[in-house]
Amino acid sequence: MDSEAAAAHRALAAIWGRLTETIEGARFEERGDLVVAIAPGFPFPQCNGAWVTEDSAGAVAELPGVLAEVGASGARPWLQTRSAHVETPAAARELGLTHVERVPAMVVRPAELAQPDVSVEVALIDEREVGAAVAMLSEAFEAPEGVLARFAAACASVPESRWYVGRRDGALVSTALGITLGDATGIFNVATPREHRRSGYGAALTARAVRDGFAAGSTFAFLQSSELGLSVYRSLGFREVEEYTLHTHPEP
Repeated sequence: MDSEAAAAHRALAAIWGRLTETIEGARFEERGDLVVAIAPGFPFPQCNGAWVTEDSAGAVAELPGVLAEVGASGARPWLQTRSAHVETPAAARELGLTHVERVPAMVVRPAELAQPDVSVEVALIDEREVGAAVAMLSEAFEAPEGVLARFAAACASVPESRWYVGRRDGALVSTALGITLGDATGIFNVATPREHRRSGYGAALTARAVRDGFAAGSTFAFLQSSELGLSVYRSLGFREVEEYTLHTHPEP
């Protein structure tokens, strides 16, 4: 296993575990060769389902029970596997989880980080801007503002987090979150409204969050990218080190 991929995965799991501590009723717990994630009221893939730790017969055997448990909580169950996994993806298909989304994991080191030349003010969020930032997240992630407001509040309540906004001519044009835990900085919730995209604002906020993480002691930054964000993150020096696959039931 690639060491950077392994380090990024450990950091992602550590931050996700830290995040669930702030959500009432949420769990993120090891169960054999799976990690079970349940976050009631948050309809997002990695919040509700199983993360495969080892692609083993034990993980395959545990999978039906875990998915049933997640479904009983009222959430749509997901399975997260990694590029080297074979057995659990096959088991997912057998269980009807035939909808697949691929999510690249990317890493950047201090010497690799590029600084975008973008005219935008980047700052920590002011509490009066939270509503507008949540609206950006709602548009980007196609989820109700009420749900995103609760999720953003949970993220912001993690002491190690920093929530950024970009302003142009006094108006908000982008938002992003950085969480530094140990030697890693995770980048999350990068969102820019459609009318402000392709201007480099998301890149500027990401670079600021990464720099602040390095200043706080991290030795690398990581993120999971959408297809839309891949070219942006590559331009900043991020490299793809892993590919996650998210499996779930097709939409009815």
